[in-house]
Amino acid sequence: MQQNFSTSLVDFIMRNATKNYLHLHSSDLTMLPKAQEAESKNYLLYMHIPFCATLCTYCSFNRFLFNANKARAYFENLRKEMQMVKNLGYDFNAVYVGGGTTSIMPDELCRTLDLAKSLFNIKEVSCESDPNHLQKDILESFKGRIDRLSVGVQSFDDGILKKIGRYEKFGSGEEVYAKLANAIGILPILNVDLIFNFPNQTQAMLAKDLELLKSLKPNQITTYPLMSSPSVKSILKRSIGEVSLKNEAQLYTQILETLNEDFIQLSSWAFSHKGSEIFDEYVVDNDEYIGIGTGSFSFLNGTLYANTFSLKEYAQRIQNGQMSVARERKYSRKAQLQYRLMVELFGGIASAKRFKEQYGATLEKDLFKEIAFLRLSGNIYKKGADYYPTPQGKYLFLSMMKEFYIGMDRVREESRAMLKEEDM
Repeated sequence: MQQNFSTSLVDFIMRNATKNYLHLHSSDLTMLPKAQEAESKNYLLYMHIPFCATLCTYCSFNRFLFNANKARAYFENLRKEMQMVKNLGYDFNAVYVGGGTTSIMPDELCRTLDLAKSLFNIKEVSCESDPNHLQKDILESFKGRIDRLSVGVQSFDDGILKKIGRYEKFGSGEEVYAKLANAIGILPILNVDLIFNFPNQTQAMLAKDLELLKSLKPNQITTYPLMSSPSVKSILKRSIGEVSLKNEAQLYTQILETLNEDFIQLSSWAFSHKGSEIFDEYVVDNDEYIGIGTGSFSFLNGTLYANTFSLKEYAQRIQNGQMSVARERKYSRKAQLQYRLMVELFGGIASAKRFKEQYGATLEKDLFKEIAFLRLSGNIYKKGADYYPTPQGKYLFLSMMKEFYIGMDRVREESRAMLKEEDM
């Protein structure tokens, strides 16, 4: 009962907070701020590839139907924008490539990653992909360029795959499993993304998905609860049914119990096989990040920046020697600390030392109310000077992060709603 109350209350607070805090204002910037000279700064570079062969109705990310000429021009502009970031004094130890379909033009992606490695001190590259781009020749071309490939599977259940439009696009669950099995070992790390709590998904259906993953033995599994912006949620409700939050909590408990023997939990929704402890949740590991490409976000010195979602405007601005920032929002120190507390507990630990060194903050003093509520509601416990999520707290922070991502989806949705035909 305590868990239900605290989760419901925090979800309500998060929904209202994201509506307020993720309301961005128009920006007249032509360039992001220059890098700050601080050894403690840990930046990540995010690249967005917005093209797909077909468009999924439930996807809120900025994406456009693939056109080879437009895509090649886009990659060229992406590399120009990357050089602008270099000229601002930034360096990165990690790159994350998202989409869209990131590997829709493997040769252009490879050229772009090669440039990133020549400009910055990149130690690891993570890239999203889909089952259709697990061909051996494509994966071989990624060797030495991509360290971690994250493949969205969502489910192996054919009934679910048909309802969400993935069966025709990527094949049956059995076919997807075979593609994954053939891909393991070609690149250093393979992560499989699974979604749980589809409408009418039973514990037996999830159990089959989890057992298939356990037999596959990927390096990492990420288990996302089904989440979507309000308009996408209404589409899903009409096509496959209504989501049950009660079922979500039960299925999450099932995931923890099932993966406990063979996997180590890295965050509320990420697990590594046999303790290899691979983690790519860049909002946890990186205090600040820069996003390049249309529809990307950057977070620097307490300000969130959103790039234009228009392909046309993006190309024009890059060709004019400008970056593509369209909107921004500055946050108070208190709001930043609250966000970092959520993110770091989602990642498994709120370190008193890290808060002191990175943010000049004392957990018990600067976040007294938040810490007190979380302790009294049984969602965190203290060990030494640090705080850790309890079992029920893991679900709470998963739920909070879900609401944060839904809020970001809402921003994307609002931005895409303003696009005209000539912007695509």
